[in-house]
Amino acid sequence: MAASEDELAKKQVQEAVWTWTGRIVVLAATFGFGFFGGWYLWARGFQGAPALREKVVAMDAQLLEFNNKRVDVEGQLVVVRVRLDQCQTDLAKARSAPGATP
Repeated sequence: MAASEDELAKKQVQEAVWTWTGRIVVLAATFGFGFFGGWYLWARGFQGAPALREKVVAMDAQLLEFNNKRVDVEGQLVVVRVRLDQCQTDLAKARSAPGATP
């Protein structure tokens, strides 16, 4: 009777070990395929690295265009401010002239 109890306990331990081994293998396979799928989609997918490389090139060109426009607008602003200052000084001179009407 002790031998059958030992064999029964041994079988239960073996079944538990195989059950947990199977669970661990399934879990590892699931995570492995998940990581592989994520990597593959990132590396080759529609929104992956190739698509991002194209977007980077387009965004760099757009950024360069915006910077060039900003420089142009800043130059125009300087010209307008100089002209405004000149107009204000001419107006002040005209008002302070002796024959100016109030």
